Amino acid sequence: MKARDNLFATHRVESLLEFDPGLIGSVWETLEDRWEALGRRACVVGHHGSGKTSFLNSFSERLGEPLVRFFFSESASRLRSRDFEKMESGRGVLWIVDGDRHLAFRDRRLFYRAATAAGGFLSARHRCHGLPPLLKLRSDVNLAEKLYERIDPGDETGLKVELPKLYRRHRGNLRHLWLSCYDRAAGLER
Repeated sequence: MKARDNLFATHRVESLLEFDPGLIGSVWETLEDRWEALGRRACVVGHHGSGKTSFLNSFSERLGEPLVRFFFSESASRLRSRDFEKMESGRGVLWIVDGDRHLAFRDRRLFYRAATAAGGFLSARHRCHGLPPLLKLRSDVNLAEKLYERIDPGDETGLKVELPKLYRRHRGNLRHLWLSCYDRAAGLER
């Protein structure tokens, strides 16, 4: 099997699993109203692989306004020259931020000071850390099963029966769950 033919190929999973507020008992309009009520400064909270980045992608597309995106991680914990350029060009526009809590202390202070000039600030985090939550995400095995149906509706791979065990093994991290399903479908993992 070629990698691109695997039902759990990353590009395929991402396109099939755009964030759907109905799966958490909400609708886009409610989330948009809450976003405005919070003064367009909020965070999306959840554990690893719970859908925070998927939400940021879908929500920013839905808003359809000019924005700048930032991504930080343990390996990208310092502001780089392109970050400073985006901070300067992003005055008055929405900032979509993934992982700002990974920034080193001094860089985080500079970043937050610059963010006061943004036209909105939405961050994906594991904890709120001073921002009001727009949304708190939590995966469970029922959600994993609903998403699995979107990826493999006919259970061609036969992995549906293993899903609860795989979900527990990956501690609710849906991203790691789909990667594990990819490996199993490719015959790389038992």
